[in-house]
Amino acid sequence: MWLFRGLGWILLFASLAVLVGDGISALQIGSFRFVAAGELWYRLDAGSLNLLQALIQRYVSVWLWDNGFVPALLAPAFVVLLVPGILLLLVTRKRKRQKFF
Repeated sequence: MWLFRGLGWILLFASLAVLVGDGISALQIGSFRFVAAGELWYRLDAGSLNLLQALIQRYVSVWLWDNGFVPALLAPAFVVLLVPGILLLLVTRKRKRQKFF
């Protein structure tokens, strides 16, 4: 449980870092633009993105790549990191015990 909670916090902070990076680049170039998840992944490790595409299209389904992965890669990176982070934190939150008496 603590592993998924830690992963949720890491994703939450990563989304915040990407959002701050978007803000800094907006100040430098003069116009605000969210970086896409696929663009961020390509900047970090282009080879793994190309490998994932080849594996999914060749061994799983071209339809899954086109209709599942491509829309996620075109979405803003901070959203792609934020949503699973919040979901992991909600699922693994510590709950108070309720007393029956």
